[in-house]
Amino acid sequence: MIVGSGQLAKEFEKSEHGDVVIFASGVSNSTCKDENEFIREKNLLESMLNSNKEKKIVYFSSCALSAPDYAKNAYYEHKKQMEELIRLNSNNYYIFRIPQLFGKLKHHKTLINFLYEAIINGDKFNVYSGAYRYVIEIEDVRKLVEAYLNYSEPNIVVDIANTYRYNILEVVSILERLLGKKAIYDVIEKSDEYVLDLSRVQDFIKR
Repeated sequence: MIVGSGQLAKEFEKSEHGDVVIFASGVSNSTCKDENEFIREKNLLESMLNSNKEKKIVYFSSCALSAPDYAKNAYYEHKKQMEELIRLNSNNYYIFRIPQLFGKLKHHKTLINFLYEAIINGDKFNVYSGAYRYVIEIEDVRKLVEAYLNYSEPNIVVDIANTYRYNILEVVSILERLLGKKAIYDVIEKSDEYVLDLSRVQDFIKR
């Protein structure tokens, strides 16, 4: 059973998951401050938990919860509450704290997509050398989830970001190889204070 209609949900439609609820209808934008969106996800998740007590449930949380220096904003608090809700109401869950998804979600204006467009267009941009981002293809998220469903016991939190951690300079280098085009940028020495803060994405890019 797949809950949701976005790209992540569509990716999971490619394979069978048996007696599993794939909850892919949560708030995924870390800049979101819409209380109505938080309430919508909470109500939908509660409904799924109450009506599927015997099924495994896969929930997509945020890697922000694993960052000790992340600003405790409304989005952070919401995702924290959703994880607690699952722990209290299920004994058959898999929580995946996912980073920004790249590859199939070009409409999402994350840092990676800004870099992608800047390189394609030949625009010059700045890169903070001490900053990190967490990049994973949406197809790989599905494969990773399915591996855990098949080979791991439930009631775990999987922090995907710890596995897919890249320095921004590494990301630029990867994009250059993928696109076959040299990026035009200046390196600015800076601490990692911007780690995981997608709301400050414009600080990285000179459009």
